[in-house]
Amino acid sequence: MRPHSNDLAASAKCELAGEVLRSFDSLRFAATGWSMFPTVWSGDTLVVERVSSDRFRVGDIALVGREGRLCAHRVVSLGRSSGDRFWITQGDAMATPDRPVIESELLGRVTELVRSGKSMAVSAKLSAIERLAAQITRRSAFAARVFVYMISKFRTQRESRLPCQG
Repeated sequence: MRPHSNDLAASAKCELAGEVLRSFDSLRFAATGWSMFPTVWSGDTLVVERVSSDRFRVGDIALVGREGRLCAHRVVSLGRSSGDRFWITQGDAMATPDRPVIESELLGRVTELVRSGKSMAVSAKLSAIERLAAQITRRSAFAARVFVYMISKFRTQRESRLPCQG
């Protein structure tokens, strides 16, 4: 069976992201999806830096390349099996962790994000309000949809107030 063209495009993007990080030590790209809500919103620009695997800590947001896809999730634990290190990641809004990440899948660490033109450092810990929003989102698909709707409305209103650039 031939791979779907979307799968090939995603795989090429993943390989390119890894190559950019290996060559230039940093990468910027737009986040999609809501798995890292409330920390990362869909459309935020993530700034990723290449770091050695021994520098990843619990709380860091790791960019992982696996199965032709990119995923930026928080490191929630570290482990070792048969002498090999692994990292457990999980989206802030996800109810369960991802399968263990092996060293070759680690591409870099998200160091900052850009939202509405403003650069923000990425914290290893969620604030009390962010923890609450993440817990609600993990437990309720309806709440997640409400948050996404509210954010999209907020962005639309904010962008409509910006002066035209010309």
